[in-house]
Amino acid sequence: MGRNFNIFKGLIYLSVYITTTMVIPFLTFTLMKEFSINGVDIILEQPDYDRIIFWVSAFGLLISACAFFNYSSPKQSIRKGTISLIQILLNCLYIWSYKFSGATEIRFEIIIEVANFGFIAINVENMVMLYMGVYFLTIVLKGYDFIDFIINREKIREKRYKPQLGGIDKA
Repeated sequence: MGRNFNIFKGLIYLSVYITTTMVIPFLTFTLMKEFSINGVDIILEQPDYDRIIFWVSAFGLLISACAFFNYSSPKQSIRKGTISLIQILLNCLYIWSYKFSGATEIRFEIIIEVANFGFIAINVENMVMLYMGVYFLTIVLKGYDFIDFIINREKIREKRYKPQLGGIDKA
């Protein structure tokens, strides 16, 4: 497994992260923007939609770029540990941006013919907080890995380059 495999693996994960952090949320909020049920129009307020799409796109691009560098880095390297910590922190900001962009409390206006009938609100704030708890535990785990990579740097390098020596004695 060489550099080309790592680059290919990074590109695969880049496309997966672009799909999950940008394309799927964009399509979901675009489809939710305006729809009709039994002749009743349900419309998402326009400023909320623009703000949600902006934050999803901004953090989605950052997370996708970090995913490429994370998965294209060699195993047990300090670079991989650093990038994975940055990626986890960006994932936390991405989830947190759903709260501040207005995506955790989505408000729809119900319009029957020409009159405004009322509104529906969907609140998923508790789910976002649950994800934040899971990401906190992931930060602890990635931080431990990073410290382990630094402390055992020489052992990792010896183990990585030992098969490449191919029987040559180190004198």
